[in-house]
Amino acid sequence: MTAEDISKLSILVAEDSPPVRLVLKTYLGKLGIAPQFAEDGQEAMDMLSRDHYDMAFMDVHMPEMDGRDVVAGIRKKGIKIPIIAMTTGDDPDLLQSCLESGYSTFMLKPILQEDVFRLVKKFH
Repeated sequence: MTAEDISKLSILVAEDSPPVRLVLKTYLGKLGIAPQFAEDGQEAMDMLSRDHYDMAFMDVHMPEMDGRDVVAGIRKKGIKIPIIAMTTGDDPDLLQSCLESGYSTFMLKPILQEDVFRLVKKFH
């Protein structure tokens, strides 16, 4: 995939923390990607159900609706895009529950630029 192809990706970032949203906006911006943002789980569910995205980065613990519930819900609707769980917890049971709910993989916080780049390139 060329840099031009990557810059055309439509990515949703579902995260309630303004500093984490800024970090992801900055890192994705270095790839030429201008992500869309959801600040809570219900907004993420609505956006994923209504609009087309190539990929999503989604916090696990969000207000209104837990990320795992959002992912399970959109998977039931047949939406198969890659969704990356973002969490500070490296508890094996939590990570397993993320995968079981339909997340594609996970990325631990604090978020590193190289992890974002690697995951975008891996899934597209």
